[in-house]
Amino acid sequence: MSISPILSISTSGMQAAATRLEASAQNIANVQSSGPLPNAAGTTSAYAPVAVKQADVKGGGVSARIVNAADPFVPSYDPSSPDADTEGMVATPNVDMAGEMVNVMTARISYEASAKTLKVGNDMLKATLDAFS
Repeated sequence: MSISPILSISTSGMQAAATRLEASAQNIANVQSSGPLPNAAGTTSAYAPVAVKQADVKGGGVSARIVNAADPFVPSYDPSSPDADTEGMVATPNVDMAGEMVNVMTARISYEASAKTLKVGNDMLKATLDAFS
């Protein structure tokens, strides 16, 4: 058995955790933003929340990428906003702060677990090399 898969699998886990943290940070930073409601073409300049799609990689590990979240906007009443329509409605990001905090904590725990796996794999490699030297 080679040690290389252990290192690449744990590294991919760390990268996936960092991607999840990045997505949650974007959503949290923009939670109080707003913009005009989507026009007839469905476009708006309001912040659209993101999510992470994670998939297994053949041979071990994971890949993660940031994608646009489903149902990105919630109409909100804010007549003082410069983006408000004639009825005082604006588009606000559909961000669940409790869910985002869970994502942040999960990303941290996943990163720590992958980092620990990387360290153990490195220690195993070192022990193997020391045994043969």
